[in-house]
Amino acid sequence: MTESDQIKRLSAELAALQGQVADLQAREDIRQLTAEYMQAMHDARWDDAAECFADDATYDHGILGELRSKNDIRRFYTQFMPAYEEAGGWAFDVLADPVIEVDGDDAFGRWFLLTLLIDPDSQDPAWSIATLDYEYKRIHGRWKFYKNHCIHEHLLSPYEKGWGPKGGSRVSSQTEASPQVHFEKIRAQGGKQRPGRRTRSIRGWTVPTLEPEI
Repeated sequence: MTESDQIKRLSAELAALQGQVADLQAREDIRQLTAEYMQAMHDARWDDAAECFADDATYDHGILGELRSKNDIRRFYTQFMPAYEEAGGWAFDVLADPVIEVDGDDAFGRWFLLTLLIDPDSQDPAWSIATLDYEYKRIHGRWKFYKNHCIHEHLLSPYEKGWGPKGGSRVSSQTEASPQVHFEKIRAQGGKQRPGRRTRSIRGWTVPTLEPEI
């Protein structure tokens, strides 16, 4: 192998290593952003939680409704969440098993969420399970939430009764897991739905996505 060939090979290897390091750094930054967001939620730092989102972000919060703008997101954290706590609500979230894909300045993460909570209506402890599909964007060198989607898989299960039919634990239907606005949009466009990442339903089954084309 000539010296020129060796230089080319080393240059290619260096470029590949640089790409791998950049990918690993992006994944770590995304994990850090998500952890900072969860810590802000835990500490009731609602403004800090809202700042984790891009200016044009949205959050489909499933049964809690669809937040269609940054203003909606900010109001949710600075008004709804304090009111939830004032009513006696409390929640502790545990995220696990992230799968993160990075494509330039765009990324996608799928997380499992276990929530230990106090139901403000009954004041009883309960459990909840959800899958979080998070889309991220790198803006001015910093990762932000871009499009978040929460799939509520198990509705509230009373703590004292535990899981299973006796405890009222069951897998929610797709209708229960998503806000009604989805179905209104889909009907308005003639029932058409576009395929995408979220064709995966609760429990991993494949169903038509509820994301409308418009």
